[in-house]
Amino acid sequence: MGVGCVLLREEVTLPHGGVAMGFLDQISRQISQGVDRAKFEAEKFQKTSRLQSEAQDLRQQIEQKLGELGQRAYDLQRAGQINSATLAELANTVDKLRATLLGKEEELKQAQSELFVEPTPPTPAPTPIQQVPISVEQTPPSVQPAVGSKLCGNCQFQMPTTAMFCPSCGSRVG
Repeated sequence: MGVGCVLLREEVTLPHGGVAMGFLDQISRQISQGVDRAKFEAEKFQKTSRLQSEAQDLRQQIEQKLGELGQRAYDLQRAGQINSATLAELANTVDKLRATLLGKEEELKQAQSELFVEPTPPTPAPTPIQQVPISVEQTPPSVQPAVGSKLCGNCQFQMPTTAMFCPSCGSRVG
């Protein structure tokens, strides 16, 4: 004996002769409306996403062409083929910004090339041995800086050749 499902449909006759929907018909109608709404929203989302992407692509193309136009106007103004006070002012501003950029790039190169130099620990002073004073003055041995470094003229501290001030005594060296 098979198991089956029986769908019941309740019909109620209304006074004006119509038939009211049964409970299951209402649920079916609501589900169908929900599916239609979800389908509409999904299509709407897909369409708006595609249009937003196309609009963004067009904005990028416009921005690129404006950049090309600006560069061309700059070149023509600098070549003397366009005489406009507004363009001249903008071109001068661009020139100043480029000069500032070159300076910053040079500063960056110098900062990147700086090397850390481990400070040499001071040699401990020898313990004094009782000696007879001699009146002959001794000159300290000359210290030669290592490759890539220089000595402070004030305190003889060894530092990188790019240093502007002595890290030991603060004297200006560069």
